Amino acid sequence: MLSSLDHIPHDVLHHIALLGATPGYAPPVDLCCLLATCRAIYEGLNIHTSPHVYAGIFKLKYDATVACSQRTDSSLASELVQRCRALRRCRHLDLSLPGLRQDLWTLLWMVVEGGSRVPLCEARLSTFIIELAQYYLREDVRPHGELKSLVIWLFCLGVSRDDISLQNPEVRSTLVALLRPFVSTSVPPFTSPPPSFAVVFDPLHPADEALMRYNLQICSPHLPPPASAAIILIFALKEAMVLQIPYHIPATRAIAMAQNRIGPTAEDYTAFQHAITPLFSDVRAPAARRPSGTTTTTLNSMPDPWISELLVPEHPTARDGAAHLVGSLSGVWEGAMMVSSVSTGNDPETFAPSDFLCRTPMQCELAEYFCFPPCTPLTLDGHAPSSESVVPRDLPSNFELSPETFAYEKFAGEDLEHQRSRPILDHVLTGHTLQEHEDAWAAGGFNFTGRVHDDGVIVLTRRPKNDDSEVSEKWTFEGRLRYGTTLVGTFRSSSDGLCGVHGIFSMSKRTAAALKR
Repeated sequence: MLSSLDHIPHDVLHHIALLGATPGYAPPVDLCCLLATCRAIYEGLNIHTSPHVYAGIFKLKYDATVACSQRTDSSLASELVQRCRALRRCRHLDLSLPGLRQDLWTLLWMVVEGGSRVPLCEARLSTFIIELAQYYLREDVRPHGELKSLVIWLFCLGVSRDDISLQNPEVRSTLVALLRPFVSTSVPPFTSPPPSFAVVFDPLHPADEALMRYNLQICSPHLPPPASAAIILIFALKEAMVLQIPYHIPATRAIAMAQNRIGPTAEDYTAFQHAITPLFSDVRAPAARRPSGTTTTTLNSMPDPWISELLVPEHPTARDGAAHLVGSLSGVWEGAMMVSSVSTGNDPETFAPSDFLCRTPMQCELAEYFCFPPCTPLTLDGHAPSSESVVPRDLPSNFELSPETFAYEKFAGEDLEHQRSRPILDHVLTGHTLQEHEDAWAAGGFNFTGRVHDDGVIVLTRRPKNDDSEVSEKWTFEGRLRYGTTLVGTFRSSSDGLCGVHGIFSMSKRTAAALKR
């Protein structure tokens, strides 16, 4: 005798499936139970015959309007399955290798797309990431493909400052030690890591997939180098330790001036403690807390061209274009720099990745200058991003107004659309420290000149303001702008031998509210 369930019309069955899907962001386990009732229901509701049902569940569970609008029901159904698998791995803290690479890419795309903050939090993504990093970033765990880079980028983008603050100091120190080998700051004449210490990418484990699945297509996504992500994390982990303000220093700058004292005040230390490295999750958090009815922030509405590096070409929000938006670097940048401990030995067996010490305040007010056709840009002595001859040391006083061959225009916010619409032949930066910073941390101050290269690398040269000698020591800073708010990279001094200094830096742009204070 046939079951009465066999006679349910398909449209009614589909409606029951949508209504019966587990509420919230948990996997649709009730639908799985419904599929197991009889063959007729399975044939009418499985993902191959009714992809629109699973696409509807996907749209109910995830706020991904941009991604949904340009994808078929079959691709959304496939994405739902992949996300359920990845979130299940998070909930169970499953660190096993089979399928790990696909799951990590799925989680990374969910983090970058936005609209999945709640399901990722419910699945304890941050706990999973920290456990994952402590295991797979170890030296004795052989990497598989770009797996270690993938872990670092997911760590950088998926963990908030609150998540880091909840870790005990021992865990934070362990994570810093695991991240250090991925930051390459050793340049001649400093000791470089031996070949055995390099981040080697082995062939993928046979149980893991060499290619990723996205939008029902086989793709091979590529990650940016992990150095900048590792630098961001090292700063965030070290910034979790509260600074101890010396008891003997003046409370404010006014008191210091009255006492004829120079150097930092308690007020300066407090400001330095608040000048922290932004994390992607914290940058995205305000948008996720908007009132209902407002549009969720997506890739299309955020000035983050670099995010396209993390997306496959098939992604609806992937796009090509300039490495940075015009005007994204103009303003006051402040943060910190840390010096790398020098390794003087050349024995590979005694080599250890250098630690980063002496977190010191850093500041620079940058101005942008652009060369547009038909003018001719200033020439470089070399084309490498780290070229010593970045920009002429002394720019002419009428640099932005010169009618001669080398005519550059200074960025002006009121002419933003016009400047962004024209092709850029050259992107030059000039800057200096502000008086407030010089009074507290840098007596005499510094001037900066630099350039933004086509591949997104930003190179700045720093020299003392009060030293006009051509042989004065200069420091070269080389970095990248990440998620539109954080400028991170490495630096080195021009001194030879062991007297030279090198390390890492991180700066973020001062907000308009902070500028008014």
